[in-house]
Amino acid sequence: MTLNEREELFRSMAQPTAEERREFADALLHEGRFEDALDQYRQAADQRKDPEYRSTLGDAYALLGQSPHAMREYLAALRRNPDHADARLGLGDVYRSYGKLKAAIGQFRRAVTIRPNHPHCRFKLAQAYSQAQLYDDAIGEAREAIRCAPHEAYYRFWLGNLYLFLINPTAAVVEFEDAVGCAPRDPYYLMRLGVCYLALHRPEDAARALLSAVRIEPRRAIYHYLLGEAYEALGSAVHAGIQFERAGELDAFERDSINRVRRESGLDETAAPPFH
Repeated sequence: MTLNEREELFRSMAQPTAEERREFADALLHEGRFEDALDQYRQAADQRKDPEYRSTLGDAYALLGQSPHAMREYLAALRRNPDHADARLGLGDVYRSYGKLKAAIGQFRRAVTIRPNHPHCRFKLAQAYSQAQLYDDAIGEAREAIRCAPHEAYYRFWLGNLYLFLINPTAAVVEFEDAVGCAPRDPYYLMRLGVCYLALHRPEDAARALLSAVRIEPRRAIYHYLLGEAYEALGSAVHAGIQFERAGELDAFERDSINRVRRESGLDETAAPPFH
């Protein structure tokens, strides 16, 4: 059913229920009609005195960048049900956006208490701990998220990136390998794995991972460039030159991205050599 058909059906209803309003709002939101969606979420929340609806309205306000209104709705939901985990997560996100990390961590901890085996709750707490530079706690909660969702690649990938930030490529490579194992067709995960291999002076493994990334997404200059670096480390100047040339043809302005990836991955602190 198209949005126009859905809207025509909705407008024909004499008295839409709160559930019908929320479903229509979801469709409007999906099509980018944010203000119309917000109006329907608001009416649904007024119609149905339920913390779930107030929390959903808070999410809509947050999506539109209206943090004070979002906070008001999350607090309203929590007055009705202090154990509403989604409202706790939403309120924690608002506090994080304000830089109030202690308050955010408190909300995310409460959400974890309510849903101890929910990976998203664990992951939100890990993110807040990392932002607060409580890295051991962040690692612990990320591992809990992985425990709760062992086949979810992103949590492993995030933890790998945290280890790279902490200049621990040996630990990072394990997480990246596991992330690629969960999502073997994701070229970005393969790229990060390849760069981690380069940082560990494992150019053969790096070339294998980066070649896979290039084959999946052949029009990303950064993948070609990093594959060239792997070939260069293997002593294959001809193959490296081909990849550098291809990278330059695709996007000669991606040097900043490449330098950032090199620094984040601990390859070195110098700028990458120019495209050929």
